[in-house]
Amino acid sequence: MRRLETLIILLALGFYVWFLSRFGLHDIARYVRYAGWGLVFTISLEGLARLANTAGWRLTITDYPRNLTFSELFVARVSGEAVDYITPSAQLGGQFVMAMMVRSKLALAAGLATVVIASLAEALGQIGFVAGGLLVGLPLEAGMHHLLLPAIAGLAMAVILAAGFFAVQMKQPFSQLWRLAVKLEVPQLADPEVNTAAGEADARLLDFYANHRRRLFAACCCYLFAWALGPVEIFIYLRLLHQPASWTVAVLVEALGLLIERATFLIPAKLISQEGGKALIFSMLGYPAGIGFAIGLIRRVKELTWVGFGLAGLAAHRMLAQPARRTDADGAILRMPEAQRGESI
Repeated sequence: MRRLETLIILLALGFYVWFLSRFGLHDIARYVRYAGWGLVFTISLEGLARLANTAGWRLTITDYPRNLTFSELFVARVSGEAVDYITPSAQLGGQFVMAMMVRSKLALAAGLATVVIASLAEALGQIGFVAGGLLVGLPLEAGMHHLLLPAIAGLAMAVILAAGFFAVQMKQPFSQLWRLAVKLEVPQLADPEVNTAAGEADARLLDFYANHRRRLFAACCCYLFAWALGPVEIFIYLRLLHQPASWTVAVLVEALGLLIERATFLIPAKLISQEGGKALIFSMLGYPAGIGFAIGLIRRVKELTWVGFGLAGLAAHRMLAQPARRTDADGAILRMPEAQRGESI
């Protein structure tokens, strides 16, 4: 696996070197320089999307703890997205991080169940946006008609993956993972208490889909709103780079770009799919390929800024959690009878 990751990174770096030598580093640097302070605005706009994503997660938590603040959910969400961005975890690693960061106030079983539900809601919101974007954009762009069938095929694949993800959630996935851990003799997961938590998480999944469909729909709408901010960003970049800008082009670029990213979701940090995908799409729309590469590069700067925020939040959480765990452990020892306390020490 590590060799595959290394190969992917080397191929991505080779692509960047080839592209810059083919289209010129000077032009790309000029386009990036045009962005100027507009990049700060798009970083702030991304913050609005992250808030909408956090609201979507919040809606999946039915028994919401009063002492769990929205800001804590926000930090956990941003941290999980940062982990997903830098690791080839297919979003599984980030979901686990989100649940672990709020486990002191939200039971781990509930946390794991809600992040899985939220992940499905996010996928459904993305499917809704891509379907709307293709419906609006492709008929109006004569040069893109040949992409209609591939785009529909990509959208159908996304729907199939979402349906498969939902089907898995109906088959007691956490309990099955626990049984697999027992067979593989994983000590951290083979604890009977973990089995109890896994069963509770599975029960929460079934209960949510059976009795809280309005919450699921509302969560999907939150994620749909977050995805819909992408074309706003593309439109702003086109104006900043002194290029012809229209909402049709912005929506279509974002929709097709999401399909490319969905097809390459195992590649960490959106290597190749970010700059290369944008360069390909813009060139098919009649723009210079360098424009697409520059927009992908500018967007990467924005994403890395938020990755930095997320990793900082994760580091801060760990620094604060460790003293709290020590305090709890010390308190437990002090509450022991004197004889047992001496044995523990």
